[in-house]
Amino acid sequence: MKEVTRDQLLNEVQQMWDNRCRLVTITCVDLIENFDLIYTFDHNLDLAHLRVKAEKDQPFPSISGIYYAAFLVENEIQDQFGLRFENLHPDYEGFMLLSRDAPRTPMLRKVGERGINEDAV
Repeated sequence: MKEVTRDQLLNEVQQMWDNRCRLVTITCVDLIENFDLIYTFDHNLDLAHLRVKAEKDQPFPSISGIYYAAFLVENEIQDQFGLRFENLHPDYEGFMLLSRDAPRTPMLRKVGERGINEDAV
C-alpha cells in the first residue's frame, strides 16, 4: 500500500491509468477526525493500493475525470459518509442511493462514538 497526499493523488491515479490498471474500488474508513480513502487497482491480477487522508470538512478531488466509473463509488461515499468530491461528474449530491427523506450520511461516525469491536478491547 502506497501512502499519498491529497496533492499527489491525481498524479498517482493518472499513472495507474497510464499503466493500464483497472480501478477496482475505493474504500472509505471513518476515523472520526478524518477519513482514510483506499484506492484499489488491478493490473494482470496484481492489486495495488493508494491510501490518502481526507478531511471531513473539505471537498476532496474526484478521480472521475481519469476513471469515469469512479463516479459510482464516489457518489456512494458522498451518500453514506458525507465526504464531498469536487469535479465529480455526474454528481448526485448525496441522493444516488438515498431518497430525499432518508437519514443523511448513515455511515458517518460522530466524535465519542464507539466502534462495534471497541467494546471487546
